[in-house]
Amino acid sequence: MKWFALPAAFLAVSLVWSADLPSGESLIQRCIQKEGGSQAMERSQTAVMTGTVEVVGRNISGAFEIDQQGEKSYTKLDLPGVGKIEEGFDGTVAWESNLIQGTRIKDGDELEATRRASRVSILGDWKDYYKSAITKGQSDVKGKPAWRVEMTPTKGQGAEEFYFDKDSGLLVKMTQTMPTGFGDIPVEMTLSDYRPVEGILTPFLMNQSAMGQNMALHIEKVTYSAKIPPATFDLPPAVKELVAKKKP
Repeated sequence: MKWFALPAAFLAVSLVWSADLPSGESLIQRCIQKEGGSQAMERSQTAVMTGTVEVVGRNISGAFEIDQQGEKSYTKLDLPGVGKIEEGFDGTVAWESNLIQGTRIKDGDELEATRRASRVSILGDWKDYYKSAITKGQSDVKGKPAWRVEMTPTKGQGAEEFYFDKDSGLLVKMTQTMPTGFGDIPVEMTLSDYRPVEGILTPFLMNQSAMGQNMALHIEKVTYSAKIPPATFDLPPAVKELVAKKKP
């Protein structure tokens, strides 16, 4: 009978350890409150962010603008030597355009990933996009302890990991395998330099690492509840042509 005692002992230890972990939902709610509260986020249904994007270590930088409204989004980057990069989502069709791939439409998991990323508040209505949020343990983010929460999307494949700073409660890192036109690519994003904007703590520095490259987004201005012209999210003519070709 002693054979069965060892697994039982390990189970007891596991239960104690699990009990010590805060739930993923509680960490998300704490983050929302620290950022300014759900009411502030509900009032901010639109956002416009402008600044500079830098390819770290390559002496390349340019301007960017991100417009968001509900599930709709439009992003424009202009990098010397790379050209203009655009991508958008009108609530139904996700697309991107650049000199390397031309203009294309995003489908499947890539479409769903774009839908999740297009919102003004990633965590505000997370239950509409994720079916679970499970705390997996602790990790260091830039030398500081953080809770690691595994978020499983309702649609699409592959879990995402959100890291919440133990002291501040703020979201400081996200990792995921991003479906792209080049295939599935592991992506890491760190968020820092939080500043209050219209009652909402907002990260003014975001570093994205993918495919051995590090891009830093230095936000210079954020405007919530901005009046965005509706045409901002209209599909460009080239995208409309691709949509028309796909119709049976």
